[in-house]
Amino acid sequence: MVYMAINAVAGTIREFSPKDIESVYRIAQTSLTEYYTQALILDLHREWPESFMVYTVAGSVVGFIVGSKYSRTEARILLFAVDERFRRMGVGSALMDAFLSLCREQNMLSVRLEVRTDNDEAIRFYKKYGFVITAMLPNYYSDSSNAYTMWRIV
Repeated sequence: MVYMAINAVAGTIREFSPKDIESVYRIAQTSLTEYYTQALILDLHREWPESFMVYTVAGSVVGFIVGSKYSRTEARILLFAVDERFRRMGVGSALMDAFLSLCREQNMLSVRLEVRTDNDEAIRFYKKYGFVITAMLPNYYSDSSNAYTMWRIV
């Protein structure tokens, strides 16, 4: 399914394709603090292909979101990143809107995610989407940083 983004830099959202791996990997390496291999990213695509969406501008991937089905009724956002040159231009919002729409279409009742407790910008973004902090996970990340679990009803 291809989505057109509204109120974002002109681009489209479409399902990830393995040909996108280099771009997604580059964005993950420059935007996320954990290390994800290309093989792991491809494995995540196989788990729930429809949930792995990329935002493209002029044919280039500038952001992505990937989820998993935590249970029959709960989705989980596993990876979510936007190239720093395209942040605060509506790309992340368009990806989140598309992901939540997919969750509704697939009869998910809730979505959860983990975020670093010191990532104030991301926490504000998720709260704007109705996510609430439900727990603190000590030493969650490889550098022993803490994470919050955030959750929302779809």
